[in-house]
Amino acid sequence: MTTIVTGAGSGIGRATAELLLDGGEAVVGVDLDPERLTWLDAHERAAAVTGDVGSEETNADMVSEALWHFGSLDALVLNAGISHIGPLEHTGPELIDRILRVNLRSVALGLRAALPALLRAGNPAVVTVASISGLQGEPAMGLYAASKGGVVNLTRSAAVELGPRGIRVNCVCPGPTLTGMAAPVLAARPEIGERLRRNVPLKRLAQPIEVARVIRFLISPAASFVHGAVVPVDGGITANVGQYPPPDPGGS
Repeated sequence: MTTIVTGAGSGIGRATAELLLDGGEAVVGVDLDPERLTWLDAHERAAAVTGDVGSEETNADMVSEALWHFGSLDALVLNAGISHIGPLEHTGPELIDRILRVNLRSVALGLRAALPALLRAGNPAVVTVASISGLQGEPAMGLYAASKGGVVNLTRSAAVELGPRGIRVNCVCPGPTLTGMAAPVLAARPEIGERLRRNVPLKRLAQPIEVARVIRFLISPAASFVHGAVVPVDGGITANVGQYPPPDPGGS
């Protein structure tokens, strides 16, 4: 089995790629920063593609790399993304374009580029990585939430469109996760991390591997009838509709 994983240089993408490689599968890792992909050099069944996932060229390159090195493309994990916190009034046009390019345009281009190869695979599957921000409004995260909401509904539409052609498409929506993308935000504003922890019924943030395991399941034959699903991996945040802080274990 050969899988493309975008954003494989760190966080959930790297955890997913490592999990697949540890299982003996082939991986094409994609990232904008070549230094973040050097860890793939230690794996015989891995290939790296450096580039902007918002460009048609990079998406074509990653599919070509999978076919050239491993002869097929069986699964696609569209994970690459960037975060942004700030009021809409301070979010300029260039930043708006960048957020939508990396978080949403890349998913559309990735699906489009991989489609011919996936149609030739035996049991093809796609997983997009959105966010619980795509399922609800969040103050100071409007553009990020909009981009991830776009991923959620693009996934649903792709599932309806591609299911009859044999391609399963699902979406994972992580909650607060201890990734490299989150670390600077939590370091600069520790009150955000504390607020998130209070609102997570499991009382902690996720580790990237915990999201990666769900992605691995969704692209595997074990999920053969899971299609068009939007799966929160969030420690129960989206179950807490009113965002009331769950009680602490000590009863306070």
